[in-house]
Parts: sequence; structure tokens; C-alpha cells
Amino acid sequence: MRFTPFSNAQVKRSLIVALILALVAACESLSPTIPIGFDLTGEWLLDANASDSTPDTRAIRRAEDLDIARGKQKNVGASAAFVIQDFPVVAAQRLVIEQNDDSLGIRYSNGTYRDVTWGRTERNFWQIEAGWSNRVFVILSRRDDITGREEMKLEAGGSRLRVMVDVKTEGRDVMIERVYVRGR
Repeated sequence: MRFTPFSNAQVKRSLIVALILALVAACESLSPTIPIGFDLTGEWLLDANASDSTPDTRAIRRAEDLDIARGKQKNVGASAAFVIQDFPVVAAQRLVIEQNDDSLGIRYSNGTYRDVTWGRTERNFWQIEAGWSNRVFVILSRRDDITGREEMKLEAGGSRLRVMVDVKTEGRDVMIERVYVRGR
């Protein structure tokens, strides 16, 4: 029997559907309109029992160094070892958020302050897009060979904030979930 790749019509249709879904996901459009009742303003305290641990950046760096030595990772600068610096929410014990009509200010427990404006902006070599998708606040960040997606979702009537962070690099990728409860 002769092997003919992709001769099966079902396989072809499945691949086309998968390609279309991938393209749609890559072209996600975020809305600048704040959903009714979505207010992140206030103090948020980490619920450590419901959250993933802070990434061990030293362990990430060691693993990436091995990958570089083995030729598996080419771009040393596209490293997940800087995930805490670039995405401080992954290590924050406390967030203080100020939400306005066109932006969000976040002060992290390490003292870092970040201002996020709805729409597309550029800051410190990062291309950033921020807005809402299905009542979830999304921040998309891209720089060189690093992409990050932060999702902030209010739960329990606005008293819990679930933050999902997914960072893709040429080295190790980081996926982490942090849960915060509204403070005072």
C-alpha cells in the first residue's frame, strides 16, 4: 500500500479547522470597554493556599543554561529567568490597584508600579495590548522572542481576583495562577 500524506478528507478538514482556530486566537481583539461591575480598585492580598508558588528563577536559569549548552535554546535574552522582573504579579503578595476609565495602575508588594492603558501601547521595549475579553481583563505583552498573557478575572461577587499568567520564551515557559482576596 502506497502512503499518501493527507489523503483522508477528514484529516484535511480537521487540519483546516485547527488552522482557522489558531488564526482566530492569534488575532484576538480586546475591547476597551469596561464590563459593568468590573472594578479592580483597592487592595488585594494573596491567598497562598489557592495560588501557585512563585517561580524559582534560579532553577529556571540553570535549566536554560543546560539547554543553551545542548543547543536547544539559541536566544539567551529570551529567558524565563526574568519572569518576576517582567511580570511582577507572579511573586506579589499584595496588589494595590487604581482603575480609571482608560487605564489601570498596579503597585506590587515589591514596590514596582505599573500603568496599563487600554488598547495598544509600547513601554520599555514591550508591545502591550490591554482590554477585556468575556469579562476577563487581558494584558498581552510581546518583546523579541517573549510573549506574555495575563488574565485577571473577578470571582465571588468581586471579592476574589484570579490572575493567570502564561509566559512563552525561547527558554522555559512559565504558567502560573495567583488568587487574591479583596482587602480593606
